[in-house]
Amino acid sequence: MVAANGERLPILLGSDGLPLFEPTLFALTEIRAKNRAANTIGNSLRGILVFYLFLDLNSIDLRGRLSEGQLLSMGEVEALVRLCRLPIENIVPASIQDETTSVTGPVVSMEKFRQRVASEVAREIAPTFAATRLRCIRDYLKWLVSDRSSRVGIGSEYRTAIEATGRFVVGAIDARIPAGDSRGNLGEREGLAPDSVRELLRVIDPDSPDNPWQDEHSRFRNELIILWLYYLGMRRGELLGVRISDIDFRKGSVIVARRADDPTDPRRVQPNVKTRAREIPLSQLLQDKTSAYVIKYRSALPTARKHRFLFIASDSGAPLSIPSFAKIFNVLRAKSPGLPRNLFAHLLRHTWNDRFSEEMDKRGVSEETEKKTRSYLMGWSETSGSAATYTRRHVRKKAQEASLSMQGRMAGTDVSNE
Repeated sequence: MVAANGERLPILLGSDGLPLFEPTLFALTEIRAKNRAANTIGNSLRGILVFYLFLDLNSIDLRGRLSEGQLLSMGEVEALVRLCRLPIENIVPASIQDETTSVTGPVVSMEKFRQRVASEVAREIAPTFAATRLRCIRDYLKWLVSDRSSRVGIGSEYRTAIEATGRFVVGAIDARIPAGDSRGNLGEREGLAPDSVRELLRVIDPDSPDNPWQDEHSRFRNELIILWLYYLGMRRGELLGVRISDIDFRKGSVIVARRADDPTDPRRVQPNVKTRAREIPLSQLLQDKTSAYVIKYRSALPTARKHRFLFIASDSGAPLSIPSFAKIFNVLRAKSPGLPRNLFAHLLRHTWNDRFSEEMDKRGVSEETEKKTRSYLMGWSETSGSAATYTRRHVRKKAQEASLSMQGRMAGTDVSNE
């Protein structure tokens, strides 16, 4: 839902197309009241969506149970935890996942859902994502219990029963929240390897015979999107929020600005800047390609003149939406077999950080200066620990080089001592 002032409020809908009362009240009083972003509300409601699908799958009447001072049994908590480990595409049909940052609610054939869950191979999401879902459900259940408990007097049998079952269920969920992957960083996301970068840049070249798009606007726009992500390390929301007025071609820079709940943004799901506002320099290559795109391709769509967002849809000229942005990478993965199967926009942010680390090493920049510079360009606070997430490939490479060098010296010493 988009209010007149531009505020976005994700809502969980029931099978009748109407908002579910308790989740909506929870979102308003417990999340929105704390001035949380729309994405935060949406993420919480997605966890609650999984909970309501679980209730339907197991034919549990939640309101009936609450009225009797009951909630979930231990076996039901175990089943809920298992369900929270499933990928969302295995729980919710793809037809209602078009808006990836909104919540449409359990508008789904539960019979099809049951068949889907029963037939799925045991493929699980990352423990951190499952943990997030369980925390959202836990907080929602705590709120439900508190709401019911506050309606009766202190010392009543019902209050005693509902608070006891609430402590039991919340404690059982807390005890089962995944602490993390025992494999550590093994298999976690890293930046693209150099040969994959070369292949990506070759494929997205508008003149490449392997470019998967047919119309000129899509070819040039998508190349520019990839180049902005690769050279600047921007997030998806930052890129889609860039306006032409944010770009200073004389100065050669772009402003990444936070504009939450922007009333001038017509998109129902507004791409948001998660990090700090900042000014980033643009290379001459990016300036030239961006200017050419605006003058030759963007201006050719009359509808684009009604707004100032840089990247637009090829057919309508409207600001490019999050699902349309995601489709670019879906097409690349599907039609370019030479590209990694895990190619997503955020992977280019990791790649940028790898290249930045290499550049700082070449310049002999101190660790403290490198940290401050990286944090500014990425929009992090100087005390943020986010860098560790984005420098895995570089750290692994340096560790391997150091280990091999040490092994070589050790072997030489051992031989000389014989």
